[in-house]
Amino acid sequence: MKSKKILKSIGIIFLLLTFSSLFFMIFNIKKENLSEIKYLIYYSISNLILLGIFIYIYRDVLIKDLSFFKKNFLNNFFTSFKYWLIGFIIMYISNLLITQILKMNIGGNEIQVRNFINTSPILMAFNTIIYSPIAEELAFRKSIRDCTSNKWIYILTSGLLFGLLHTITYINSPLSLLYLIPYSAFGITFATLYYKSNNIYSTITIHAMHNTLAIIIYLLGVSL
Repeated sequence: MKSKKILKSIGIIFLLLTFSSLFFMIFNIKKENLSEIKYLIYYSISNLILLGIFIYIYRDVLIKDLSFFKKNFLNNFFTSFKYWLIGFIIMYISNLLITQILKMNIGGNEIQVRNFINTSPILMAFNTIIYSPIAEELAFRKSIRDCTSNKWIYILTSGLLFGLLHTITYINSPLSLLYLIPYSAFGITFATLYYKSNNIYSTITIHAMHNTLAIIIYLLGVSL
């Protein structure tokens, strides 16, 4: 039974990491021939399809957890907010140290997100506020939680894999590995919250809130 859950988790994470590439390959879409807006449109379509797949796979959990989350929404939300605040402080301080002390630019993932926001704020709102929180929380929180009952193995595995997702394609030097720290900090915080709450909406909600704030702050030109 446990081995099936592990294989399922691996499959879910594999889909999350490769689905857009598989989508482009299946439909013979050449990325190099696309403008940025066309690429973003196709990318968003692939994310929408994958989101539908994940929601179908975890439909029972999503329905059950939503019912419990709504029953005491304010308490659940404020608990999630406290964990988010801890993760945000760690992420902010570590980012500040990396960018200021080491004289490094912002992470590659952040650069790409900002470029896409400039191209199409509406499509990126879908990708960052709806798709990413649901798909990533189901993959890195729910699926991994199903594989182990050990608290620390779960939290560290979930957090570090989450950090790798957001940095691995942008690692071009040993120093760029430092960006694992802020992203993994959030991943570990979210994993701890999910372990405590056992409700996927606790992390989906706060993940969506964080991404929404990040987009608003960028569009307003505010520097943190």
